[in-house]
Amino acid sequence: MERSWAQLLTGLGVRFEMGWAAESFDMTGGRITGARVVDGAGNRARVDADWFIAAMPVERAVPLWSRAMLDAEPRLGLMRNLVTDWMVGIQYFLRRPVPIARGHVAYLGSPWALTSICQAQFWRGEFADRYGDGTVDDCLSADISDWGTPGILYRRSAKECTPDEIAREVWVQIQACLNDTGEAVLRDDDLASWFLDPGVRWNAAAGRNTNDTPLFINTVGSWADRPDARTAIPNLFLAGDYVRTDIDLATMESANESARSAVAALLEAADSPAAPPARYRLHEPPELEPMRLIDAERHRAGLPHLLA
Repeated sequence: MERSWAQLLTGLGVRFEMGWAAESFDMTGGRITGARVVDGAGNRARVDADWFIAAMPVERAVPLWSRAMLDAEPRLGLMRNLVTDWMVGIQYFLRRPVPIARGHVAYLGSPWALTSICQAQFWRGEFADRYGDGTVDDCLSADISDWGTPGILYRRSAKECTPDEIAREVWVQIQACLNDTGEAVLRDDDLASWFLDPGVRWNAAAGRNTNDTPLFINTVGSWADRPDARTAIPNLFLAGDYVRTDIDLATMESANESARSAVAALLEAADSPAAPPARYRLHEPPELEPMRLIDAERHRAGLPHLLA
């Protein structure tokens, strides 16, 4: 899929420059005039353009804002108040389809706040025919949302576990939830292999993990500190899960929506005759409205959530 998208975009005139990181922006006359970049060997260059979209995570974007940029767009400074934390995925490749659920699963009470989804049910065709060596029938994709609480197997937090220990600990915690009725829903024999997000790297000397890909967290009141896709700097636009959209969640859907908003704003600023991309609103099932009202009333009364 990545190759096909790269080929499509290249055919449309996009040029990819891999291996470069942004260091700063140059600004003259209230506009961005260039971006300073560096490669892995320390070689530096300047990228000149008419329009700039900063499509990167919030923790990578904030260090790029210069004093001149903050003076021109003070809301960029509020981004320093936004919070990130660790939420990292691990994939388990299974030898058989596991009938867990037709959708997402939240493992309430799991020490590492786990969620998962079985992927094969959402892909076209037979999973084994399209992926791997033909022996894998499903992929159990899990998210680890709590990296600070000790687990049940090694009695250490995820930050203090090696990749092998993380894989085993998550597997055991999921089994503890799925197999609690006596039926072996998820068996050790089902596991063919696993893959941990490469953003997490084990530092043997420190006895801890590092994480290159923390996740933006929607904390209470964070909406006021989040910017729009269009900034007060006329040729700078923002895209990322932290940007304000109607999809008020730190998800790929909200990141995608912010990108569409950034493109729409750029086209408008450039007086382009091109049609803006379609944008969407988050669908909220009306049948859940009574529960949302109950939750709001309990919150106002200082009472805990019904599931707490």
